[in-house]
Amino acid sequence: MDLAAGRQALVDALSSAPDVTGHAFRPAKPRVGDAWPLLGPMERADGWAFTVLWRVLVWLPQDGPGSSGWVERHVNELVDALTPVGFVERIEPLTIPDGDNERFALQFQLRSE
Repeated sequence: MDLAAGRQALVDALSSAPDVTGHAFRPAKPRVGDAWPLLGPMERADGWAFTVLWRVLVWLPQDGPGSSGWVERHVNELVDALTPVGFVERIEPLTIPDGDNERFALQFQLRSE
């Protein structure tokens, strides 16, 4: 299980989607379309193998209508880009607390070995 290679595969896959820039880690000042993986649980599979649960966050426009429109235009392309790297199990819009504000992001949950 090479987690660094898995992270890089996700970055490359994300960068192949239109209007998305993959990053290995969250940028200091995310912009719309910036995306980065977060390592989640690792579950025992057959033998010594582990299934890795990754979360991928994609930064969205910071207004409700703009955020919804961006998701509608890009969600299918993001799923297509991520599919070679892992099985997308769930997609969820998020609000991330940021002081007195909330930031909008889209979270993909996917499994890979």
